[in-house]
Amino acid sequence: MIDFSLTDENKLVQHSARAFVEAEILPHIRRWDERAEVHREVFDRMGELGFLGAPIPERYGGAGMDYISFALLCEELERADTAFRVVQSVHVGLNSLALLQWATEEQRQRWLVPQAKGVKLATFALTEPGVGTDAAALQTTARRDGGGYRLNGQKTWISLADVADQFLVFATVDRAKGHRGVTAFVVERGMAGLSTGTLHGKLGIRAGNTGLINLDDVTVSAEHRIGEEGE
Repeated sequence: MIDFSLTDENKLVQHSARAFVEAEILPHIRRWDERAEVHREVFDRMGELGFLGAPIPERYGGAGMDYISFALLCEELERADTAFRVVQSVHVGLNSLALLQWATEEQRQRWLVPQAKGVKLATFALTEPGVGTDAAALQTTARRDGGGYRLNGQKTWISLADVADQFLVFATVDRAKGHRGVTAFVVERGMAGLSTGTLHGKLGIRAGNTGLINLDDVTVSAEHRIGEEGE
């Protein structure tokens, strides 16, 4: 018979997350949501507590939690407001876990470690205007340029777009190949040609940032590519 009881570690994570939510989010969330205020310092505090590297192994700066603990953490943040659970889903679930799975060791040290430690905030950039999340129809391109790539295109409805430090951007190296041409790249804030903006007037999740990303001849080296072309 399967034992579904929570372990002591699971309970500790659950209680710690609940205490954080009750002390630092719930007293303010109504005002933040009504005013569409995004408080990056709360995300930074989540990083200090180990939330932003929850299931990432300790050798990469994470907390090394099991996935039950990670789920309980997300549940407690969701109880306060979706905006804070989204940080976990995007920064950790879509970006950091992808780097853990597919990045080289050098790439993990360069980008995953600061994300897991909460030093850098990261997002996942797939969705595009007129395309949505249809990866086979992406319009953002990655053209070979010397030893690297030149990225051009636009992403929209990207969680954390205007506050993230690092972006896992998906672009096609060959539109004729459909989804087999889609390739992932790490883009960093401050790179020439990268700009971001916030989408205003949302009906909900107003305490969280949602925005767009513009890539105008953003040049990255081959070391910024995660996996091989088309993977």
